[in-house]
Amino acid sequence: MLSFCALTPGFQRLPDELPLFTLVWCGLALLCGGLIKGTLGVGTPLLTVPLMALVLPPQIAVTLMAIPVVVANLWQILHAPNLWNTLSRFWPAATALVLFTGIGTSILSTIDEQLLLLVVGVSVIGFSLLQVLSTRPWLSEGMRIPAGLFFGSLSGLIGGISSMFGPMLVIYLVSLRGLEKNDFVAAISFLYVCAVVPWTISLILIGLLDETMIVASTLATVPVVVGLLLGQQIRKHIGNQRFHQLIILILLCSGCSMLLQSFGLPGI
Repeated sequence: MLSFCALTPGFQRLPDELPLFTLVWCGLALLCGGLIKGTLGVGTPLLTVPLMALVLPPQIAVTLMAIPVVVANLWQILHAPNLWNTLSRFWPAATALVLFTGIGTSILSTIDEQLLLLVVGVSVIGFSLLQVLSTRPWLSEGMRIPAGLFFGSLSGLIGGISSMFGPMLVIYLVSLRGLEKNDFVAAISFLYVCAVVPWTISLILIGLLDETMIVASTLATVPVVVGLLLGQQIRKHIGNQRFHQLIILILLCSGCSMLLQSFGLPGI
């Protein structure tokens, strides 16, 4: 996801008419984003935003994802097999996430965002590489709550400053021993909702998500949901080990995206 700071200067508006190629391209990008979301529970903006940014201004590409991301995560929460168990296990992390997102947003103007993205990007890449070694770092069940408070707080701070909520949450969840693929998807969707709902509200408050963009973002939800349903079927045929490998690949891509942004290059 692009930096929140990149959304604020010089509002860009959706053109009244878009070429047919642009509409088809964006529809396919959104479908692919829903597909990866349904399969892995993560990675939608990572794939969809840069694809749409090839034919749309990046600011519009990011804003279009607001409602689809909220709907996709709510869908996966409501269809989680053990919803109450997910909420009871991860509410401490969610509480810390919401609280520190506000703190991160409040100190936005005092932080060197590029330095932050550099440090976090290197950390995420390092963790991803560590995961492919034979000895992986695991968190015991007794560490679930304190680790959740730590990673939820860290994710909120980073997300409040840069809108990059996902990497720290993924690191936390893949480090929990015994968290199977369906439980991972339910947990990450619950935590994402706690992050993206306030983010979407902020887009409305600053005027980026106006009436025209709300309609466009709502329409963008359709191909995302179609992809989501297809992805859920694909997930049934993926083993837990392969699922974990794909999540690490997504995490590695997120870290590389942060590094690109830290050097002033186009990120995700």
